[in-house]
Amino acid sequence: MHARYLELGDQLMVLKLPEFEFTPTAIGDIMNKARKRQNLIVDLRGNPGGSIETLRVLLSEMFDRDVKIADRVGRKDNKPEIAKGSHNPFTGRVIVLVDNGSASCAELFARVMQLEKRGVVYGDRTAGAVMEAEDYREKTGSDVVIFYGASITEFDLIMTDRKSLEHVGVTPDRLLLPSAAAVAAGRDPVLAAAAQELGVTLTSEQAGKLFPFEWAPEN
Repeated sequence: MHARYLELGDQLMVLKLPEFEFTPTAIGDIMNKARKRQNLIVDLRGNPGGSIETLRVLLSEMFDRDVKIADRVGRKDNKPEIAKGSHNPFTGRVIVLVDNGSASCAELFARVMQLEKRGVVYGDRTAGAVMEAEDYREKTGSDVVIFYGASITEFDLIMTDRKSLEHVGVTPDRLLLPSAAAVAAGRDPVLAAAAQELGVTLTSEQAGKLFPFEWAPEN
């Protein structure tokens, strides 16, 4: 569950983020390398989301101005989520890859890039799961203690177009779904198409080998 990236000449970096759980330093180190390339593909397929702080940092690296992510609309109050602009942002073209496994912060990143016309989105409609929930853990009993809990939704996130992504998801600018045969053969036509759009020739077979599956090390 770590960030991986590949540099394809001076023209393109492909960044694959499996989740949004990285420190500002880690994101900064990656983007320092990305700034040396003309274009960037951010692959968020299968990314379930994670830390809103990681989302803010990554979005900040894309803009030279403050950008509103969304309004957090809760039961008692509302609060805007803002990504601060960077003094040295990435200025090249950006394509974001998503699928139906992209949720939460992954969806928010893709939609902000769409709404701000900073990048285009390729792939499948996202999960539509962005509401924030709080876990409440309780217990009852003395001699025999029973533990229980509940996850209660407390905030919805309303984007700058005044719409929520909950149960809706992000509709890609270019809908691209790999066939079952392509998946079985280890090909990645979606990544190949994005690279082609950015001027890098990459077959779907080559694209499918860029980020091989990594097994977690045994303890």
